[in-house]
Order: sequence, then C-alpha cells, then structure tokens
Amino acid sequence: MKTILLFLTSFSCFAQIPTQVEEEKQSSFDYYLANPLNINLVSETELQSSLLFNSDQITAFIAFRKQIGSFQSILELQTIPGWDLAFLRRIQDYLVCQPMTPNWWKPNASTHQILFKSDWTVETKKGFTDPDLRSKIRYIGDRTNQTLRYRGQLNANLRIGFLLQKDAGEKDLSDFSSGFIAFKSQGVLEKVLLGDFINQWGQGLVQSGGFSLGKSFESIKATQKFNLGGLVYSSSVEYGYYRGINATFKLKENLRIQTFVSYRNLDATTGIDSTGKTYLRTRVEDGFHRTNSEISHRNAMQEKTAGANLSFTPLSIPLILQLNAVYTLWSFPKPIGIGYKQPEWSGNELKNYSISFQYPLKNIRMVGELAYAGLNQYSFIHSAATSLSKKLDISYLLRHYSAGYFSPKSNGLSENAENLNEIGLFLGLGYQINRRMKLSSYFDYFRFPGPKYQVVNPNTSGWELLSRLQWEKRHSARGFIQGKWTRKEEKDLIQISLDGHYIAIKSWDFHVRVMGSSLGSEIGFLLLQDIKWDQGKWNIQGRFALINTPSYDTRNYAYEPGVPYSFLLPAHAGKAIKTTLVIAYQWNKEISLAAKWARIQYQDRTEIGSSLEAIEGNHKTDITLQISYKMH
Repeated sequence: MKTILLFLTSFSCFAQIPTQVEEEKQSSFDYYLANPLNINLVSETELQSSLLFNSDQITAFIAFRKQIGSFQSILELQTIPGWDLAFLRRIQDYLVCQPMTPNWWKPNASTHQILFKSDWTVETKKGFTDPDLRSKIRYIGDRTNQTLRYRGQLNANLRIGFLLQKDAGEKDLSDFSSGFIAFKSQGVLEKVLLGDFINQWGQGLVQSGGFSLGKSFESIKATQKFNLGGLVYSSSVEYGYYRGINATFKLKENLRIQTFVSYRNLDATTGIDSTGKTYLRTRVEDGFHRTNSEISHRNAMQEKTAGANLSFTPLSIPLILQLNAVYTLWSFPKPIGIGYKQPEWSGNELKNYSISFQYPLKNIRMVGELAYAGLNQYSFIHSAATSLSKKLDISYLLRHYSAGYFSPKSNGLSENAENLNEIGLFLGLGYQINRRMKLSSYFDYFRFPGPKYQVVNPNTSGWELLSRLQWEKRHSARGFIQGKWTRKEEKDLIQISLDGHYIAIKSWDFHVRVMGSSLGSEIGFLLLQDIKWDQGKWNIQGRFALINTPSYDTRNYAYEPGVPYSFLLPAHAGKAIKTTLVIAYQWNKEISLAAKWARIQYQDRTEIGSSLEAIEGNHKTDITLQISYKMH
C-alpha cells in the first residue's frame, strides 16, 4: 500500500494547510483587481510579488519603460517583446496607466470606488436568541456582517481609502475602522503613508506584511520574498498592521531609507500577579466585540513601535543589501512561560534587528536574512533559485528559528504557525515537459529542537513531499493531478487531488475537483463541481460540493466562489452537501451588483457550531449582498 501511495505522490495530491497556492493566487488577484498596478510607477519587486508575470516579461517591461521614459496609454504595452495580445487580455484588469503629474494635489485620471457588502446567516444562532436559565450572555448587535469600503486614486501620486466594518453580533458599523493616505513622488521624499500600513522587508523574519505563497508547488517563487517597503493596509482583518506614519527617502539612486512610527490600542486579556502588577495573559486577535465580555478586552493594551529599513545597492555589483531595525513597547509585560512555552520571549520591550540581501549571480538568484531578537535569539533564512536549462528549475531554502525568537510581524517559510523552534531544508524542482505539461515538486524536511504543544518527545522531526503534474490546452482546458505526503509526529497524512477546467464555448466554464485525505484509518474526500456562465453584463457561477470525512483531521480546503473582491477558504469536514450560487450584474459603467447564496446540509449532526455560534438543526444558509460604485 505504501509503495502505491509513494508512486502516486510523484504525480499528485492537494492542499497546503491552512492555505494552497491556487487559493492564495486568487486572493492576490482579487487584491490587484481592486488596486491595479500603475505601469508608470510599479517597481520590479512589485511585479515579481504580484504573481501576474514571469521573469522574462518583467525584464522586458522594465527595459521598455526605461527606453521610453513613461507610458501615455495602456495600449503601448502591445509593443513590449513577449507581451502578446492573449497575455494582455488576461492582465488588462490588473493594470492602469496614470501619467505622472507635476502637482501631486491636482486630480488627473482619477478613479474612485465605493463598495458596501452585507451578509448574514438565515438560521438563528444561539447568540441572537432570548436569554435562558443556563446563560444570559447574548450578542448585543444584529445578525449582519457589514463592510463599507472606499478607495480613491486621485492621480498617479496620491491614493486615499478607508474601511468601516462590523461583525455579526456587533452593534455599530464603525466597530472597526481603518484608513490611509498614500503619496508617491520621484523626488527625495519617495513615498509617504499616513494611517494604516504594513511592511515587507527582506525574507520576512522581522517584517512580513505582504503577500506570501508559503510552501506550495510553485517551489521557485515560494523560496523567495521581495523587499517591497511600506504598503497601505485596507483589509478588514483587525490585527497585524501598524497605525501612524511611514516615509521612504531616496537619498541617492542606490541608497534609500524607510522609517515609521506607530501607536495602536490592542485587544487583550490581562491578570494581576502576586506583587499587584498587571501582566498580559493573551493577545485577542479575532476582533470580536459582540458580548460585554469581549468588549471588556477592547483596547486593553497599548503598542508603540518605531523602525527603519536601510537599502543599499553597491554601484559595482548587483547586490541589494538591507539593514532592518524595529523597536516595540507594550504597556503590559508578557510573563515567562511554563512548560513547553518556557523558552519563548517574555517582557514588554522588544528589539528586532536583521540584515538581508538579494544577489543575482549569473542565473542564480540568492536571498537571505539573519535576524536577532535579544537574549541571543537568532533566526536565519538562506535560499537560492536557478534554471539549469530552459526546462529545469531548482531551488532550496535553509532555515533556522531559535526557540525563543519572536517578532510580532514575522512570517518566514515555516512548518510551524510562528517562526520559532524549527530547523528545516526545503528543496524545489520545476520541469517543463513540453509546452502544455509541467511537473512541479518539493521536499521539505523539518525538525523541532525544543518542546512542542501536545508532543511528548523533544527534538521531533518530519518531512513533506509534494508533486503536481499540470497540463493546459490553450484557451480551452487545463488541469492537474497532485499528491502530498506529510510525515509528522509518527503520523502520515496523505492527500490526493484531481482538478480540471473545461471551457466548452466562450461563455461557459466547467470546473471539477476531487480531493482525498488519509490519516491512519481515516479516509475523507471532497467532490466539487462548478459551472460558470459569463455573458455581457451577467456573471453566474454555481457549485455543488459533496463532503465526506470521518473527522476534522481529514478536512480538505478549497477556495469557494464569492462576490467580487471577496475571498473565502473554508475547511470542508463531516458528511454534508453544500450548494452555492453567485450572481454578479454590471448595471452600467459605474454600478455593479452581486449576490451569493450558500447552503450546507449535514448528515452527521443535529447542531452546527458551538457556544453562542450554535445553530439547532442540520443545515446552515448564508446570504451575501453587495453593491459597488466605480467612477473613472
């Protein structure tokens, strides 16, 4: 049996838990639909991180833009070598041409988008029922999730935006608010961000707020990140960002410095020790303020942060060197951990430093970062990717994260959820069999030197093997067969997937996916069938999903269709049938409408969810309505 499964893993499998590359790409594409790349200002690293272009297309674009100076129209892209009409049609919605204007405050080719979305569950959750004798705790607000978002590009230099959002059970639309003003120029003051922002520095050991693939069949791209500097934040996720001012100065063509300061109130639970001092119990990052208890945790702790990134490129060699430093102060200290958490960082003052680099040596692209977090806690990443031939690409990533290393915004490639207590080696391979077929694989070995949660033996290790064979018939069909085998803590998780897209005629798209998971004696599967019709102003998509897993341990993840600019990656577990219908209608050039209906019917339970989220019965129905106004 194991011999057969090992053979299958050379061709197949699925699912990067908790995410997968196809779904992460979709999230990235949704982002760039709402925030198109300005072809006059976009940098090479931004093009690389967008996942929209290959290296040859990026090189041709940068060389062409240097030659002409600036673009006057998006139509000029047709003359770039390697940018054919078919490729331009695929990416046209993600790009915009906005010529530079000498006066940044004057509108020029401006665009504005206002979006309002509301969704709710039809069935009544316990939190919205009347109090009973067992508990009087209930939600204080109505049952709708609501989001109001505005994004405006006044000209090539100036962007603004804000977001208001409430979760079901919260009282006001302004429960969470976020906003930004972003200014770019070609002078010494290159970029200024006011409001909410994130940073992407080096390989993400100190600051990683940008888009990241993680481990995936895209093994060449997965091993390297790009230094994007400060990025505006406009997500409805209520943690993981800064609030303040972020400025980038171009001191010379090869020398830039980015600095930022931030002040935020954070949700947290606290306690009082034997000396009467207040300490931090937990950071509360779910953003919920639905009950009096959850409201009591709101803004309980203050966070002050300052940092700087110095980027230097020597004139004689193509090396990019970055020095990174961040200082963070919390109003309450985190106590020394007990048990397996004892080696972890404690206190209320944290200093993070790192040095990172990017160095292309002929056709080898090398990157790395060495980070320090105090008390001799080091972490490092080193990776390289190269093409051995026109058909064969290889990559590797070596990592070491100390047991006590901590940086609140770190997100390097890892088997753990956090970048600590791990040593690993990731090996990737991509082989272009022919114009239509490609084989992509990776092998990742990881070891945990220190103790871990619910793991009896110290110094445990494991490995993961993934391989995908994908094919494409131009403009009509594409698909893959993929396999992943994960060995960890003496357990084998094997996942297999078959996926196919078929475009019967221009307006119709058929998609089917079959996924299977095996963990010990448990075997679960997921069958998805999508049908999409796109004609003129209408876009209609339906899905039928058959779910059958013995437990949550054999769950399968799959991207679920949603209204435009939204993203959902649910875990499918249990025995159930789920149907989904999404309808989008372009009313006119400015107004678009969308609606989604999704219903899941379980066969193995009479109650869905738990605590205040519990629904009596075996079915759950979710409805989403959205209206968007976009003006050019």
